[in-house]
Amino acid sequence: MRHGYREWIFVGLLAALQSAPLFAQNAAPAIETAQETALERKKPVRNPALYSTRVELLSQSDTARNAAYAKALVQVVNQLTGRTDAGRNPVIRGALPNAPKWVKKAARNEGASDNEGNTLVGGSPVLKASLRVEFEPNPVDSLIAAAGFKYWTGERPKPLLWLSIDDGRGPRLVTAKQLNVIKSLADRGTQRGIRFLVPAGSEADQLALPAVLNLDGKALAVSNARYGNDTFLIGKVYRSVSGWSAWWALWQGNEELARWPVTKAYARALIATGADNVADFFAKRDATRLDEGRSGLVYLEISGIRSAEDYARGIGYLQSHASVRDVDMVRAEPGRLLLRVDLRSGVNAFRGLMRSGSTLLPLGQAPLPSADIRSTGTDAADSDDATGDMYLERFSLRNPGSLP
Repeated sequence: MRHGYREWIFVGLLAALQSAPLFAQNAAPAIETAQETALERKKPVRNPALYSTRVELLSQSDTARNAAYAKALVQVVNQLTGRTDAGRNPVIRGALPNAPKWVKKAARNEGASDNEGNTLVGGSPVLKASLRVEFEPNPVDSLIAAAGFKYWTGERPKPLLWLSIDDGRGPRLVTAKQLNVIKSLADRGTQRGIRFLVPAGSEADQLALPAVLNLDGKALAVSNARYGNDTFLIGKVYRSVSGWSAWWALWQGNEELARWPVTKAYARALIATGADNVADFFAKRDATRLDEGRSGLVYLEISGIRSAEDYARGIGYLQSHASVRDVDMVRAEPGRLLLRVDLRSGVNAFRGLMRSGSTLLPLGQAPLPSADIRSTGTDAADSDDATGDMYLERFSLRNPGSLP
């Protein structure tokens, strides 16, 4: 008998990712003042800053907090993958109700928003509460694998920003003394999982302005080398007929990686676009797939079936699981079900998803018994094509009902 697929929520912890690499202990600010020292090369690490984010908290109710956790989870997945559309993925959407379970720590903060020009009538600052949320890495990595996303892993470059702005009074170089000017770029970079450096503003830095205006990366190489950084973003922002326009050029080493123009009505929105193309480029180049295992048809055993209600709960859970395309019943016997399941995600990711769930407990893999092979109607000689190596994924039903 064949059971249809429909979307549902689920949680996950990828077993293949249980041994996480070491990662840095302190999150870096979104914009830093570059120090003119040699760059200290580091081995790739898992950066905990990418597993945390700040979201608005509308109230202190449990509903508001859970909504903030869900929003934060989507944002963290975007940071870790370099994407902007994680919230539209059905697997990600299905995991959102479980976001509170994965929170490592959360801290509330309240501050005035008048730094952005927002005030109440009468000039009183608008106070906005926010929540800094940090997630446990492993379940988030599991979710990324199950969703089929690539993981933007390794230590990411921190481009040095060489930006000139001409508001009609002549071009000037943006340095560490004018960080508020590029706040929109810093914020957008944080959302995309990349951080920028800025020049300190020394006399030598100011001499680089002509090269910035010409988007001349080769001429800037000497200035950039003083900061021990081989990656830099050149930007030229100026007023135009349509509002504001810009040219951007991304360099690494002696190579120009990308160049693009942008026009926007408002300067802040325009400056923020510099972060998007940088994140898009490096995420596309450096992201890799996690070891989610083989997808497609697998044979799955559910033990611990004690009643018709247990049967319905086990089958129904798989039918409604977002990573399952289809479920076929192969064999039913007292205490046990044998199913053929068509997985959208890899089997490693699926096994991990069950581990922190509340319905099925993974028991490991085992050879498919000969009696079960006969039940499948498949010749063992054809196993590579028809059954994917004749192995059985074993699970136990959690909290089964009482025996009749």
